[in-house]
Amino acid sequence: VEVRHQMIGDSGALRQVMAAVGRAAPTNDTVLIQGESGVGKELVARAVHYNSPRKNGPFVCLNCAALSETLLESELFGHEKGAFTGAHRHSVGFFEQASGGTLFLDEIGEMPLELQSKLLRVLQEKQIYRVGATTPVSVDVRIIAATNVDLKYNIQNRLFREDLYFRLSGFNLAIARLAERPADIEPLARIFIQKHATEHRPVLSQAALAKLLTHRWPGNVRELENVVARAMVLHENKIIEGHDISFDDLGLADEAQKESLPASVEPHRSQANYSSELTGILSALQASSNRAQAAEQLGISPRTLRQKLFEFRKAGHEVPRAYARS
Repeated sequence: VEVRHQMIGDSGALRQVMAAVGRAAPTNDTVLIQGESGVGKELVARAVHYNSPRKNGPFVCLNCAALSETLLESELFGHEKGAFTGAHRHSVGFFEQASGGTLFLDEIGEMPLELQSKLLRVLQEKQIYRVGATTPVSVDVRIIAATNVDLKYNIQNRLFREDLYFRLSGFNLAIARLAERPADIEPLARIFIQKHATEHRPVLSQAALAKLLTHRWPGNVRELENVVARAMVLHENKIIEGHDISFDDLGLADEAQKESLPASVEPHRSQANYSSELTGILSALQASSNRAQAAEQLGISPRTLRQKLFEFRKAGHEVPRAYARS
């Protein structure tokens, strides 16, 4: 995969996605990308397109959740003059605009059922009918679709067509949440620093990095960029410190909920997340003169920090004695 069209990160999960992109790109098959909002589904779609034989053709995006059913059909297929009230002229739809290239249908799970059947027919016949037209138009378009909903659940509840699902999932790519790929956080943060830098490019302190590594990232990569952009405004002396890192209300509520839950009912974490959180905590402790200061930099209470260190020792992780003392 060309470097300029890679997603940034060092995690095994991301390497698997990019390997799948490398396999999908040379083909003309449909691609279905699944993952939470903010994980970078459009970036993956662009990587597929720009590493494919269609890379010199257009890459056209349409958010299926942003338009009403009538407008969505018109945007997809175009319309003839007088086809409906307000159709004062002929309009070319996104399928025709993307001819020779790729059409990226974001939030495909929000597409109305009637339009799903029309999309399925287009995928089978390679022809569209503009709204109000009786003559078909041939189109040469590769479809990449993305969703943040469970399409199999929607199929079971008759909200999504099973035949369309199988037609779309020639290649099925799943992107993990940012919290499940902590190795990507630091390289992404550095890229966002570079992106938002003006006169100079600040560096991340160990305390700031530790705070990033211990956050749960409900907003995924999009939230990380917002946090870094905010820190770029707050930092001083060319260094982003721990106190420059602040999270939105959702993130803070999540942290508060963590502190209020006993360890036995804390949400399940993968081994990668566990190790990353320990790394972040140890980095904060190394950058601080005492545990209270480290807890403040991490945005948690000293009690929670003490409990986490106990959990790490109990799970068999190595915690230096100086930090492990109660």
